[in-house]
Amino acid sequence: MSPAAVATKKIRKFRLHARPSAVLRNLKVLLDNPQETPELSSDIEAEAKAAQALLDTAALYTTVVRGSAPGELETFWEPVAGDPAPVALTLFAATIGGGLETELSGALSRGETFRGRVLTALGEELADQAAVFIERLVGEEAQSDACELLSRRLCTEDNPQRAVLTFLDAGRIGIGQDSAGHRFPRFTRVGVIPWGPPSKKRK
Repeated sequence: MSPAAVATKKIRKFRLHARPSAVLRNLKVLLDNPQETPELSSDIEAEAKAAQALLDTAALYTTVVRGSAPGELETFWEPVAGDPAPVALTLFAATIGGGLETELSGALSRGETFRGRVLTALGEELADQAAVFIERLVGEEAQSDACELLSRRLCTEDNPQRAVLTFLDAGRIGIGQDSAGHRFPRFTRVGVIPWGPPSKKRK
């Protein structure tokens, strides 16, 4: 199947598992390099386990060729250093839902600042894993066309992010963007996965 023929796909309730080491890295940024202790590792493990009941994962993705892609994504067709020019782009939006965000808000309202940081670090890691999950699925599709995926790129600026969300009609799985450009739910990833040319065409 050629990339242009791939319809938008919707996936719900896929499983995610946070990597404790990645949660700790996120936490170090939030807490200015906290000391790693058995107690901290235990806290992270406990929160990661409890978070499973809060997840409401959902994602949309579709693959387009240049003529059918939103104009706001023009810069994503330019090759980055070391990569060939893309022949197609997969647009995606993936979220872990709003449950962990609600838990985080509750913790902060009770003055549980440290737990709030742990939940934030955990939520960011789970959102990253949601993007990785979609990339894995797209990679299998690319292989069937003898293509390889190039470096995944997240949409963090207002216009590209809004263009992807609009193109995917992401509101149907509860993903959106407010007037200030902030996406919701908070722990969501929106981005583009470029496809490299078929390997037989490479030098």
